[in-house]
Order: sequence, then structure tokens, then C-alpha cells
Amino acid sequence: MFPGTSGLEVHNGFRDAQARSAPSILGAVQTALSTYGPESVAVVGHSLGGARSLLDAVYLPLHLPSNIRFKFVGYGLPRMGNPAFAQYLDAHLPDLTHINNKEDFVPILPGRFLGYQHPHGEIHIQDSGAWDACAGDDNTFDLCTIGDVENIFEGNTSDHDGPYNGIKMGC
Repeated sequence: MFPGTSGLEVHNGFRDAQARSAPSILGAVQTALSTYGPESVAVVGHSLGGARSLLDAVYLPLHLPSNIRFKFVGYGLPRMGNPAFAQYLDAHLPDLTHINNKEDFVPILPGRFLGYQHPHGEIHIQDSGAWDACAGDDNTFDLCTIGDVENIFEGNTSDHDGPYNGIKMGC
């Protein structure tokens, strides 16, 4: 999945799900680029769709012209890969944002003790409705998801669906 790299590991379930749809998504993006001529591509998803979309945001630049800019926005994004994968994203996808809502526990899964790590770009929506930017990878500050939701028992499943800026997601 990552030509010319070594040591990057991604959760098999997320990788396999993205691999099944990658050729058709690439074809659709190529068609849109040739039809409309945009200079940027935004890739967006929620939960499992966010995981698949983030992998698309890694996959697509490897197969499209280098002048195309990419942006990723994920909502309720689970951890997907090891620290080397997070560092790869930090270096190759600077316009990356993952937004976590209140006590949603999906973003703390799979656990860091299993070797998973989020990349940069976290925005954590507080109970007050404030949106706080969290610097670095898997920030443990209490205004960030990991500091706010330390384990699944402190989480709230209903927060996973939002609202995100007034919009509720459905799984």
C-alpha cells in the first residue's frame, strides 16, 4: 500500500475494506479530474468510512498527478496504524483534520497499548460546544480526546454520531 516505505503498519480490517473500493474510487476521482479540472481533492468520512477515507487520502496521491492537493477530514476516526504510519501522515498529508465529539470512545480504539497512534490534526468538541485544536499525535492533554476519554467506560456511544457542527451522523 505504501511503496518505497518500510515499517508502516495499518489495521488489517481497515486496510482490506479500503482495498476493495480503492480501484473504483480512483476511477471516479480520475473521471472528475478530467471532466472538471479541479486542483484539489477533499476526502471525508465518519467512523469506518473515515478510516477508509484516510487510507484513500494516502492511496490517491500515489496514483494521481503530483499537482493535485489533498485534504482529509474525518469524524469519529478510530486509530488505524502504528507510530510510523502516523509519522508518514504527518509528513505526507499536512491538510489532515480528525474531529472527535465529546466523550466518543471510538477515537481511543484500538488502544495505544496495542501500538496504534493517531496522526496530527485532532479537533476535540467539548461538552460546552467549544472546538479545541490538539497539537501533535495522540495528545493526552485533558482538552483532547485521550485526556478527556481515558477508557471506554468513560465514553458515551451516543456522542459518536455527533452532532458535528449541528449535523448528526448515522451508522
